[in-house]
Amino acid sequence: MKTAYVCGPLTELSPETAQEAKSFYERIGDVCQEITGIRAFVPHEHYDPLKHPDFTPQQVDEAERDQVCNKTSVLIVAPIAPSWGGGIEVEMARQSGVPVVIICEKGRKISRLLKGNPAVKKNNRIPKPIRSAFGIKRINRRIQRSPL
Repeated sequence: MKTAYVCGPLTELSPETAQEAKSFYERIGDVCQEITGIRAFVPHEHYDPLKHPDFTPQQVDEAERDQVCNKTSVLIVAPIAPSWGGGIEVEMARQSGVPVVIICEKGRKISRLLKGNPAVKKNNRIPKPIRSAFGIKRINRRIQRSPL
């Protein structure tokens, strides 16, 4: 059975911001379960380098590539910060015919390359009540304050 896949940055975030981002991605997974009955795949729950240090980069690539290309119904992108891995996941989705939905705070700058990817079927802006529930503004503020 295919499921949604939550795509968003973690690697270059400060530890505090990364924890908030993880909570945000988990909430997206929970909302997917509430709506569809199937929880979204949230990568850090399976391959977090702190919780799962024994996975090699090649194993993570192989597993996440299989997940995106063969087990994903829709890729949900939360572009709260730049992400090399997220860009790779979007391109894997495109090559596999998986639609991509971008969710972000209204007015957030998003790469034209990402927005122009043929897999991006809809550039969704989530409504204020949902944005508040997910805590997008708080995460975005923290990212803006975080040193890169």
